[in-house]
Amino acid sequence: MNLNEQLLRELSDLFLGDLRSSEYYRALPADDRANLEKQLARDAANGVRPLVPGASPDQIAKLCARSEAELGVTLPASLLRVLTVVDGFVENGLSLYGVDRESTEDETVPGLIAQNPALWSTFPETAQKYLFVGDSELWFFAYEIPTATYVALSRSTVRPVHRFSGIEALVNDMLAQAIGHFDDDSEDTIGALPSQAPKLRGTDFSLN
Repeated sequence: MNLNEQLLRELSDLFLGDLRSSEYYRALPADDRANLEKQLARDAANGVRPLVPGASPDQIAKLCARSEAELGVTLPASLLRVLTVVDGFVENGLSLYGVDRESTEDETVPGLIAQNPALWSTFPETAQKYLFVGDSELWFFAYEIPTATYVALSRSTVRPVHRFSGIEALVNDMLAQAIGHFDDDSEDTIGALPSQAPKLRGTDFSLN
C-alpha cells in the first residue's frame, strides 16, 4: 500500500487556503506576498506539494542518529520512507510527528525525538515498547517495537485498540480524518482488535 497522493494534495490545498486567509499573509508587504506566491507556484510546477514537504536525506540521517543516541531505538525503514514523503502534519486535532527541527528553526509539527521521552515519562509502561509517531484527541499512534506493527492506542488506557497493516494505512486514515473524508470503504480492517469501539463511517479504529 502507498500513501494516498490525492489526500496529500488535498491537505496541501487546505494548508494553502489557511495561509492565504491568515492575518500573517494579509499583513505581508506586496512584494513579499508576490515572492511567496512565486515560490509556491514553483513548488507545484516541480511536483512538490506546497506546505506538505517530505524530509530530506540529511534530515533523515540526523533523525536516525538522534533516535539511536537519545531513545535507544532504531527507526523502522517504513517510518523513514513515509517521512520522506510527508514530514509530519497537524490538522483537525491530528498530528503526525516529523523530524525535530534545530533550535534556531521554527517547530511546525511535533518532533518525533522530543515527543517520545515526554510520553514515556508520562506512561512508563510504554517506554521502549512503543515508539509514538502521532496522536489525536482520543488516540496515540505508535510503532509497537516487539511486534514491529503499527497500532492505535487509547489515550485513556494506553492499550491497543487497532492494528494497522502498515504505516501507510495508518497515515492514510489520519489524512482522511484530518481533511474530513469519511468514506464507506476502510483502508485497513483486517487488524481490528475484538475490544475496539464500534466504527463510524470513514474510520478504521476510532470515534473521531
